[in-house]
Amino acid sequence: MGRVIRIVVVALVLYACWHAVSAQWEYLQFKDAVDQIAQFGVDKDPDDIRASVLSAGTKLRIPVTPERVAVRKESDHLYIDVVYTRPVEVLPRYTYPWTFTVNAHGWFVPGGQIRK
Repeated sequence: MGRVIRIVVVALVLYACWHAVSAQWEYLQFKDAVDQIAQFGVDKDPDDIRASVLSAGTKLRIPVTPERVAVRKESDHLYIDVVYTRPVEVLPRYTYPWTFTVNAHGWFVPGGQIRK
């Protein structure tokens, strides 16, 4: 009987780990996409940047809403802050609302053009 209980406990821990790791993996992919948008979107309009972030979230099935995407431009710097909550199923039929935060920064170097 003790062996069966241990197997069930190990199975539940593996189940929770699988779902937590997959949520973390999606977060890292989304963070990388937002970093790319911040690095290459410094000269774009904030609404276009927000649309790009929402598009990246849609592609990765990340529940991002426009209200939770903050785009800020200060002189030559671009800041993108995204907060979203994703339900992670840690046990069968039990979900935990896990909040993720993405902060990205990009900057534009005046005169940083390649000379020919």
